[in-house]
Amino acid sequence: MKKCPNCGSEVAEAAKFCTNCGSKLATGDEVKPKVVASEVQSENASEQAKESAAKQEAGVSLDKEKLKASSLSYWSWLVTAWKHPFKVRETSKWSGLITLGLEGLIFGLSIMIIFRGYYSSANNYYSQAFGGSFGDNPVGLGTLITFFLATFLSALATTGIGYGARELFTPNRTDFLDFVNGIAHRTSPILLLNIIALLFSFTVGFTTSGVLNTMLVLCLFSITLAIWQFGILAPIYELVNPKLDRLYILIIVTLLNGFVYGLAYMAVAAHYVSYIQQLF
Repeated sequence: MKKCPNCGSEVAEAAKFCTNCGSKLATGDEVKPKVVASEVQSENASEQAKESAAKQEAGVSLDKEKLKASSLSYWSWLVTAWKHPFKVRETSKWSGLITLGLEGLIFGLSIMIIFRGYYSSANNYYSQAFGGSFGDNPVGLGTLITFFLATFLSALATTGIGYGARELFTPNRTDFLDFVNGIAHRTSPILLLNIIALLFSFTVGFTTSGVLNTMLVLCLFSITLAIWQFGILAPIYELVNPKLDRLYILIIVTLLNGFVYGLAYMAVAAHYVSYIQQLF
């Protein structure tokens, strides 16, 4: 016997309704499906969680493989550019900008190390000669950022000038990022020269060998500027049936590039003068 949960009357174990008040009584058969349904829902939730985790792992693995493939593709393009700068090879749209960014970053790092080296050498010399000190070395991240921006933005500006001249004086149209890729391909030796300059920048100073290494670094920088100017003007030589003679286009582009270089020089000089003023 069991009791009715509504009125408390005793009824048969198998009864589905109370014989006293008529209330429906729960049976064991009715409870089991609910338990089974709950278990099914729990199992489904567990399976969904496993599938979601598997998809996330697959996505991460796919991203890693994609990144690895992109890196290998860029390296292959860069090596080809070093071997044959003027045999421009197609690549992803961002390879040119990445190359210009690396060149600017390494150049800025080299300048920062050179400035820090000379400041430390001057500080040591002053300390030995006069027993004083200039204070903590102020050359740091600010110098790196300044020279990186000056180099990278100047490269973009002069590339934009060359691209504008191409678009203005020829009927042929091309994508700007493809044009940047072509410039970066032709001037790719700059990246190697910047790496060499970076290695020598660690040995600069007031010593004889330090001064010689500084001159070598400056010589490398001069060569990189010449390569850049030659690479930025090369597309002008390659113009087919331009609306204006190539000589005049070259003059226009060179003058505009000189203006950009002047602005970059002023920004760099102002940063350099700020360090000189700190010494006095």
